[in-house]
Amino acid sequence: MAVLAIDTETTGVNWHDDAFMISIATEEKTSVLDKREWSDHDWWTIMGEVWSELDSADKIIMHNAKFDIQKLCRLGMPLDVFEGKFEDTQAIAHLLDEHQSTGLKFLAQKYLDETTDEDSVLKAWRRENKMKKEDGYEPIPGHILGPYAAKDAEFTLRLYELLMPHLPEELHELYETEKALTMALLGVEARGMQVDRDYVNNKRKEYGDRIYKLKSRIGEIAGEEFNPQSHQQVLTALKERGLVVSSTSKESLAGLDDELAQLILELRETNKIKATYFDALAEEARDGILHPNFRQHGTRTGRMSSGAAQA
Repeated sequence: MAVLAIDTETTGVNWHDDAFMISIATEEKTSVLDKREWSDHDWWTIMGEVWSELDSADKIIMHNAKFDIQKLCRLGMPLDVFEGKFEDTQAIAHLLDEHQSTGLKFLAQKYLDETTDEDSVLKAWRRENKMKKEDGYEPIPGHILGPYAAKDAEFTLRLYELLMPHLPEELHELYETEKALTMALLGVEARGMQVDRDYVNNKRKEYGDRIYKLKSRIGEIAGEEFNPQSHQQVLTALKERGLVVSSTSKESLAGLDDELAQLILELRETNKIKATYFDALAEEARDGILHPNFRQHGTRTGRMSSGAAQA
């Protein structure tokens, strides 16, 4: 039986982010394919070979399969390549113990007694190159990132071989239901929800104008150099106005009969609405469609949640 594990490294965890590195593990070998090292023409040739390998496999093992399938489909893999033969070690681990973390590194340490120095090595590279974790994995050179990507695929394969035999027989039907749900959710997420981009952009402008006016008025009261997001500066400014408080929390400021305090609260709320809703919608719905991400294996109760994807 031909069995392989596959894992992707991506430019981000949202719908429109793409895979730039693929790692594949079999019993015989582990290989890493880095898109950054190939011309577009050669990369599509390689993707054709990966497609063929996936098509001929009897089982395709992934950890958080929905995420990797979505990214592989964005690289041109047809969805039906995975139907009926993918396995998900994250789903298996969650069925075995809904109270434990389903993170790949955690499970590798718990069940395989395997750890890597990935965090410290990548942290050192980012520090040396003046980059932050928020910059993602794509800037990291293949000779540094590749070995850890390979380990992810290897861990996934070994976890499947270890955990699947321990999945109780009475949970097999539920596991198959979880996999069927994965395929259904991929369709729901791909279809998404249409967003009125004109409305969103108008609201972004409206809230942006409001923020500008609030900051201008705050500057008139407290001075142009005043930073309303600085805890210490807010305390100092209020003290100069005869108001002594120990906190700049919403509860503390809401109780003050003072224009500056109320303006700071209004600015916070306006910033939050603009960034959380309208800026986020504009960023996520790049094609006019909001593609949600449903977390299938994240809660102890068995219900789904939604939010940022977990690679």
